[in-house]
Amino acid sequence: MPQSDKDKLNRIERLKSKLFSKSYQTKIGHRDRFSHSKMEDISDVWTSKNKSRLDYAELSKKILMKTSVFKKFFVFSLAFFILTVVYASYIFFAGGNTVSNNNIDISVLGNNFTAGGEELPLIVGIANRNNSALDLVDLIVEYPKNPQASLEDPSANTERSRISLGTIPSGTIRNENVKVTLFGEQGSIIPIKISIEYRVEGSNAIFVKDRNYDVTISSTPINLSIEAPPTVSPNQDINLKVKLSLNATTPAAKILLRVNYPIGFQFGSSIPPPSLGNNAWALGDLPPGAERNISIIGKIVDVVDGEEKIFHISSGTQSSSDKSMIDMAFLS
Repeated sequence: MPQSDKDKLNRIERLKSKLFSKSYQTKIGHRDRFSHSKMEDISDVWTSKNKSRLDYAELSKKILMKTSVFKKFFVFSLAFFILTVVYASYIFFAGGNTVSNNNIDISVLGNNFTAGGEELPLIVGIANRNNSALDLVDLIVEYPKNPQASLEDPSANTERSRISLGTIPSGTIRNENVKVTLFGEQGSIIPIKISIEYRVEGSNAIFVKDRNYDVTISSTPINLSIEAPPTVSPNQDINLKVKLSLNATTPAAKILLRVNYPIGFQFGSSIPPPSLGNNAWALGDLPPGAERNISIIGKIVDVVDGEEKIFHISSGTQSSSDKSMIDMAFLS
């Protein structure tokens, strides 16, 4: 047997004896590529390392605080959204106690033309499409006595009537008959303002809904006829005859007739005599069908041949502030 083989065999035998020997202890070599950190003592003073650790701790706290604020904001937003959905559902299904002017309709049924001084009947309809009733409802009808004066001061010379309608339940229509008497010149347009004032349950506030309705005066309540010579000579007396008649079916109060003379006319006398100055006649209250005649005598001076002179005659209600003026003209 070669020497090398014997050496190998002897090694094997030695290994076996070591393995089966009770007193043999295996030596284990430990190798670790990783370096182990050494425990360091805590310093009694602040160092840059401690400061960096403190900054990290503060940064962590800030992140946690921001996260907490975001969570609170999210919870608040979610709660607000839920409350909004609940309220919207309540309004949609229950209807609540809300009232809107958009759900109130005012309609007017009547003639858009009327004779001056005649009684005009109108039917005013109020439709409540709200889910709640309208309480303490008042119907108010306003129109000017004198359209010319209303342009200067809307609150002056206004005829106003108020009708109590009580309660108008939800989903109902209330019709009310209204009668108005309008005055004005032929062709003039009289605006009628129709409004309602109401309250709702649980509130003391007064709410208003209104609309306008225009009526045209088709004819005047007074007729005027003038009789005068078409030509006159200078310094010659002329006789101007004026006839006034009331063709309305209702009385007319405080009627005044006024004559504006041209330049160069000299007033002489009249039958009946003027009430104010020399050109105004207060005729008082006239019943339907009444007639009044006025005869005016005078002369024209300082006139040349072919010159034209114009007399302007008007009638209407007498002004309360100036008795010689017409408050609302019926015809001129």
